[in-house]
Amino acid sequence: MKKIFVAVLTFCFIFQLNAQDITGSWVGLIPAGGTKLHLVFNIKKKSDTSYTSTFDSPDQNAFGIACSSTYKKADSLFIGIALIGGGYKGVWDGKDSISGTYKQGGGKISLNLKRITDAGKTELAKDPVRLQTPKPPYGYYSEEVGYDNTGKSLHYGATFTRPEGSGKYPAVIIISGSGTQDRDGTMMGHKPYWVLADYLTKNGIAVLRVDDRGAGKSSLGDDINSKTSLDFSYDVEASLNYLETRADVDKKHVGLIGHSEGGIIAPMVAARRKDVAFIVLWGGPGISGAQILTGQSAFELKKNGLDSTSIQAFKTLQLQILDLFAGSKTDAELDQKIQTVFEEWKKAQPQKTLDALLDALNIRDDALQNAFKTYNAMYNSGWLRFFISYNPEVALSKVKCPVLAINGEKDMQVLAGENLGRIKEVLTKSGNKDFEVKAIPGLNHLLQTANTGDVSEYETIPETMSPVAMNIICTWIKLHTK
Repeated sequence: MKKIFVAVLTFCFIFQLNAQDITGSWVGLIPAGGTKLHLVFNIKKKSDTSYTSTFDSPDQNAFGIACSSTYKKADSLFIGIALIGGGYKGVWDGKDSISGTYKQGGGKISLNLKRITDAGKTELAKDPVRLQTPKPPYGYYSEEVGYDNTGKSLHYGATFTRPEGSGKYPAVIIISGSGTQDRDGTMMGHKPYWVLADYLTKNGIAVLRVDDRGAGKSSLGDDINSKTSLDFSYDVEASLNYLETRADVDKKHVGLIGHSEGGIIAPMVAARRKDVAFIVLWGGPGISGAQILTGQSAFELKKNGLDSTSIQAFKTLQLQILDLFAGSKTDAELDQKIQTVFEEWKKAQPQKTLDALLDALNIRDDALQNAFKTYNAMYNSGWLRFFISYNPEVALSKVKCPVLAINGEKDMQVLAGENLGRIKEVLTKSGNKDFEVKAIPGLNHLLQTANTGDVSEYETIPETMSPVAMNIICTWIKLHTK
């Protein structure tokens, strides 16, 4: 009995020590375009005064991503994450809760964390059962590969798949959308890039799908905060160079499939490289980032019940402000220009519109100062500043290889009508003789069969990618690789 009593006391003492130690894993939820994603911080102690940490995004199959700095002062925790241009700052209650703020690029949101056990982390990491996720035996050749860029400053991890048997096969590189993604495009249990690669490979087309910088087995590189779509286009060139070293690839028929932001990047590469045989733009923008972001914001305002007059007033103001980004050398200079634009815009608006809009945006008090903070944060994100100012027409007008541009008609992130329409105009004007634009009824930005197309549906839709869409892409590629 005495031994049992001592064991109980020992257990309680250890538990109390652990409860007073900030090391361990902490989980919270962050909003992401209409849905919520789990974020896990794993904190380890290096010494009595220093810590290290990593973070996981289990819903995106991203684990063990290094944080650039971690320190604790009294009950305050500070974690820097260079990869996302932000981090986390919170106040620990000394037990099992941390209340704080998460910052990523130009955004800042409240994020409260709770302790999570290893068993809880394992449960979070389990993928939902998605019927289209490939399962072995695949019926084709699959190889884990790795290669470097020309300067040896970056290493890329990837998967190469091709049909079984000897010979040379037409090949594609899948270029991911915005944000750090693994080679499968893992999101809420869906793996759309792997599902598409599986379909294409089973139909005679080799595929290279690649981890983004800082994801999976690809290195992060230096100064990630300043990197833009243009920088990432050179990552695609490294992948293209790798494919062309393989004896099982038909070098005359190597193309690119760009999803979302990848639909900006693919034309950049094709405009520079004559060895790109074709490109597929999957939900790719045809208009500027300023127009896309403004359209997305307007959609959210409409969804929240704001009237059309006020929405149009918002769009006018935001487009005027975002147009200032390219010509502003500093955020201070940007602020001066914003003040002029804002005051002129405000004079032109009826009070009813101002009241409705400022209430909807929750910026009635100190509206201009809030605008400065919001747009400064966007401006100071190298990627976002480039995206806002970049016009896809620049590269697209120089593309002479065949182009397929495909969107879902219910795409709420890159609206099919205005983007496909602009892509068609640019390619027609530039004299491209072989292109097709296609909007598929009933599909969203991921090319899932959707009800509304809203981002919040992505997780609840059992389908990862419509077979109809995959067949359209596959048939078009096979037609252009005969």
